[in-house]
Amino acid sequence: MSDDGDSGEKLGSNLSQLIQQLEKIEFTTDRDLYQYARILRAIGLELHMRIAMDADIVGAILAQYKGKWWTFGAQSKVRAMLVAAHLKGGASAAKVLGLSGVKMYASFVRHFIQPEIEAERKAREGKAKKPGFSIGDKPKGAAGRPGESGRAA
Repeated sequence: MSDDGDSGEKLGSNLSQLIQQLEKIEFTTDRDLYQYARILRAIGLELHMRIAMDADIVGAILAQYKGKWWTFGAQSKVRAMLVAAHLKGGASAAKVLGLSGVKMYASFVRHFIQPEIEAERKAREGKAKKPGFSIGDKPKGAAGRPGESGRAA
């Protein structure tokens, strides 16, 4: 590829690099899911910004079209808004694409990682408190010695 100084070429190559990175990911660890979410978010952000900007450009260009002399171009402005609205819908879809990756990883954390962390925490607590002989500890749910629970004995 030759670099002709066009900034659009650089942005396009960035998007294509992101897609190539996305294709290379194999889901073997939780880190792969995180990387996938990051790349998907970047792709969605790039597409959303680009398509939304293109919608504004197309709308502005088409709004300048002068139709028949008796409409004074008003009809062209309405039609331009209708045409640009389709691209804006596509920009919204790209935004949803980017957010879906973030939501996927958040759901993974909530449904897989947090339960593991919670199970490990409970296992550590269980190991620290072994049933058996202890001095100075009150049994759980028991009043202890008479007068310690706040009740009259």
